Amino acid sequence: MSTSHLSDVWFRTTDLEIVSGSGCTICTADGTEYLDFTAGIAVVSTGHSHPRVVAAISEQAAQIIHAQANCYRSPLPEQLATRLAQITPSSIDTFFFTNSGAEATEAAVKLARHATGKPNVIVVQGGFHGRTYLTMGMTTSKVGVRAGYQPLPAGIFATTFPRPY
Repeated sequence: MSTSHLSDVWFRTTDLEIVSGSGCTICTADGTEYLDFTAGIAVVSTGHSHPRVVAAISEQAAQIIHAQANCYRSPLPEQLATRLAQITPSSIDTFFFTNSGAEATEAAVKLARHATGKPNVIVVQGGFHGRTYLTMGMTTSKVGVRAGYQPLPAGIFATTFPRPY
């Protein structure tokens, strides 16, 4: 019987318990270093504890950590939106920032349904979209993500990934 108070929803590929990371390496409590080829699964593409990222986080945390957008404004989201407007096609002139990939995916579905008037979503078999109710319904990568939560949202259809050969 486990003594952990953490939910066991996360599938783990290893039993490594890491205590630190630097660049492309991680380190366990006993000092063993490993190359980390996941690096935040593309979220932290600078590697672990990159000095510029650490400095930027420290600088921001010393000012304010979370400025709730529906209560008040901080200049940072507008600065980022302005920068994005400079580097994206001119037809993209408005941006919506989210807290997670699942929230971004749900916002994209809402936008697509609103723009097209069509209720259905097509996903690729084997894809992972998140653990919220809608994104869980769209996720087909692992049976366990969806197990025990039926009925799932309607209007989601899976197709196979095109294989030209």
